[in-house]
Order: sequence, then structure tokens, then C-alpha cells
Amino acid sequence: MDKQESTTIITLNRPEAMNSMSSGLISELTAAMKEFREDAAQRVAIITGAGDRAFCAGADLKEMASSAASGGGLPVSPGPDIAGIAATEKPVIAAVNGLAVAGGMELSLCCDIRIATPEAWFGVFEVKRGILAGIAVNVLPRVLPYGVAADLLLAAERLPAERAYALGLVQRIVPREELLDAALAKARAIAQSSPAAVWGSKQVLKYWRNLQQAEQQAYYEAVVHRVLLSGDVLEGPRAFAEKREATFSDGWPKVPGF
Repeated sequence: MDKQESTTIITLNRPEAMNSMSSGLISELTAAMKEFREDAAQRVAIITGAGDRAFCAGADLKEMASSAASGGGLPVSPGPDIAGIAATEKPVIAAVNGLAVAGGMELSLCCDIRIATPEAWFGVFEVKRGILAGIAVNVLPRVLPYGVAADLLLAAERLPAERAYALGLVQRIVPREELLDAALAKARAIAQSSPAAVWGSKQVLKYWRNLQQAEQQAYYEAVVHRVLLSGDVLEGPRAFAEKREATFSDGWPKVPGF
């Protein structure tokens, strides 16, 4: 974490794992966001990834496979937020320096503004792992046309930066070497305005983003638990860890007599 004037820069620093979100990285990101929220001198946060390949490749599937095999926690999102990013009352900018897939795309969705490089691209590939994209299924239809969201969530299609910009998901595309400077310039533009007016504007924006979110979250949880009963959540991450194609079940286990 680095602080430049009134801007906090948080870098996901696991380039060897394409900045995938291990439990350790999530803990560090949560702590960094808490420090940002509590520092009255800090007005805007920027989240970016280390290296030149990835903003974030999502959850650490090898860690998830190990956890699932040992009876650990199941991949059920407790809400449309990661590390308190969406919930913070201060603006957060995603500086997307490479691929942003699965939880990485969801991390960018938790931010208010997204600036990307031309090489960046987005995707939610959870269906290929037997998992529901917990945040994306709730948020993507609120920020993209239904058909585009469906293409991403059901067909696991890629969304290149230029297309994401045309659809309004990305607000600016800049060369890689200019990414952080562009994000800092955007942060300064925000910080120069009235703190009260910026706060109020974000509160109303968040009201729209979260409208009936509790009801949608409850429905998602009912659906995801049924999906988990298929057992595919064990096969998907295991296949990824073993570098092979997944062999999914044909729906749900058959119960004798039904």
C-alpha cells in the first residue's frame, strides 16, 4: 500500500499467481481498505495488480480445491462485495493492468470507476469450474445489458477492454505505461471537489446499485446451495489444479424412489 497526497494505492502483489486471491491476499486487502476508510486525509483509493499480465485472476483455485477436499468452506458469496470495497463511502478506482477474470472481474465491479490498458480483458468463467459467480450474477445485470451479462455468465465469453469501454464498464483506456498516472489524475480530479458532495453523490449511486440487493442475495443463496448439491464444485477446482478438463455431473444425484 502506498499513499500519494490524498490517494491510497493498493497493489495486489502475487504476480507469480496472476494476483489470484488467496486467503492471505484477501486478509491484506481487507486490512488495507480498513486503513483507507479510517484515514480522514485519504480521499480516493486505487486498486491495481502487480506485473504486466493480470489485474487479478480471481480466487486461488488450487487453495479452493485443497479447502474443498478437506471439508473447508464452500464458495458462497456473503454479499456483493470483496474486502469492503463496494461498501466504502469513499470513491475507489480500479486500474486494470491485465486480465480481470472471475473474482478479479468481480473485484473491479466493486470499484466505482475502471481504467484499463488496451491489453486488459474481463471474464467470469465460474460455470467452467462448477461454481456460481456470486457477485457477478448479482451485479453484472445492473451495469451491462442483459444479453452481454448472459454471454459472460453462461458462455464464459471474454470481454476485451475496447468492448468493455463501448459498453460503459470501462471509463477510459490508456497505454500500460500511463495507467497509474491516469488513475492518479482521476483521483486528483475527485479529490479537488467538495468532499461532502462526493460523499452524497456516491451514497445515491450506491442506493441504485444496491436496490433490492438483499432480496436478490437471498435468492442467490437459495440457488447456489442447490447448485452445490451437484458436486461439481469439487470437480471444477480439482480439475484446474490437476491441469485437465473437468468431468461434470449430469445435474443432480438421483434419489431412489423419486
